[in-house]
Amino acid sequence: MILFISICFAALASAAPITSLRTSVSPARVRIVLDSKEPIAYKVDKDKLQLEVDLPNSSAVKQQAKLKDVAIKSVRLLPDGKAGSKLLIELNKECQYKVYQLPNPHRLVVDLFRINIVKQSKQLAKGVTYTYLQDEMNGRQIQAYLVSMEPGARYQLLPFSAAGAYNGRGRVSQFAAQNKLIAAINASYFDTDGWVIGCIKNQGQMMAMDEQPRSGYVLKNGSPDIVQDIGYYGTVDLPNGQHLVLKGMNRARIADDLVLYNSFFAPSTKTNQWGREVKIINNRVTAVSTAGNMVITPGSIVISGHGASAAALAQLRIGDRVKVSETLGSSAADAADTVVSGGPLLVEHGRVHVRTTEEKMAADIARGRAPRTALGIKKDGTLLMVVVDGRSNNSAGLTLAELATYMLRLGAREAVNFDGGGSSVMAINGQVVNKPSDGKERPVSIGLGLFAR
Repeated sequence: MILFISICFAALASAAPITSLRTSVSPARVRIVLDSKEPIAYKVDKDKLQLEVDLPNSSAVKQQAKLKDVAIKSVRLLPDGKAGSKLLIELNKECQYKVYQLPNPHRLVVDLFRINIVKQSKQLAKGVTYTYLQDEMNGRQIQAYLVSMEPGARYQLLPFSAAGAYNGRGRVSQFAAQNKLIAAINASYFDTDGWVIGCIKNQGQMMAMDEQPRSGYVLKNGSPDIVQDIGYYGTVDLPNGQHLVLKGMNRARIADDLVLYNSFFAPSTKTNQWGREVKIINNRVTAVSTAGNMVITPGSIVISGHGASAAALAQLRIGDRVKVSETLGSSAADAADTVVSGGPLLVEHGRVHVRTTEEKMAADIARGRAPRTALGIKKDGTLLMVVVDGRSNNSAGLTLAELATYMLRLGAREAVNFDGGGSSVMAINGQVVNKPSDGKERPVSIGLGLFAR
């Protein structure tokens, strides 16, 4: 294990005195805090069972913490010379530690960990790094998996159907192995039949839609971003001026429905005969049918209606001009080449902002502690693909608020949540590296992977 050893010399001619010594105890750590009105210059020295923090420019009165803990023998703050002091921590057993400074208000923090804090990294490609983390969050142990991709890396993060060429469900690791992706994670929500709950646009082509506005990842001209309020609205304008609203895309057609199908869905629409379908190429009707299961030819779309929508489509004849309009409700999402919505938003402009209410997230997602999948973007454009295990003795999982805080800890300036629970998975070079809570990898609908440019 590598100890977290922090050494800091602040360039200060003088500093305010230490005003207080505070301690707190949790299942994961013992925390010692020194308060001051100014930044604190410090130097750390560890010798077996003694940790000494020299404070050369900060005076203090003699204090001893009233702390009862099996790992700690004593914590003392002692004057040391005319202007300085030192914090002396005597241990009953070896432990990992971390010393760091926090501003506003200024304080020096010493964390003594009961949980072994582990960070193991390896380079997957130039500018792409995989890191395994055993960490703590609010006194609980977590195991996290991070892939970071720098802006100059020769990869781009794109969505894919885990089922392969068409819509459905499949394993992220299997798709990643077959397509030689160095890293991949699960992404949008889905129903059991592969019905995608989210807006997915891949390099200009719509793959799935959802009318509920939610946050997601967008890629425009190679530049990634996190965008709020991505929600699909599509219309079909008929020659007689009638205006039909699309209710779905690349999913099962249900009662009184109007669904758009394209070549992402399947070779055909898989519909029954209780409706009407029209095939459109370049805004012209090329085929009409009431038989169902219309073939989807390359470059075509099929509009499939039931009930009143089927009756409206009955007027169309081969050669008629039909206009299909689509928007994602966001100028940034509409202009982007690639869009993958999930939700809720976690981090906005470097601050925690969990939008569970605004994005109408289901209670099983919004509440409680669970395995999580998230995507973040650092200030310099570095992408962060994150999976956190949960529901096990080794990893407690995270609430959405904790996930947002953890993304900040990893350096994210913007971050969004994706499907979690048993769906959370990360594959590195086609191999699952996390421990899915189902005990095995769950088939999902949509993944996000690093594709070579």
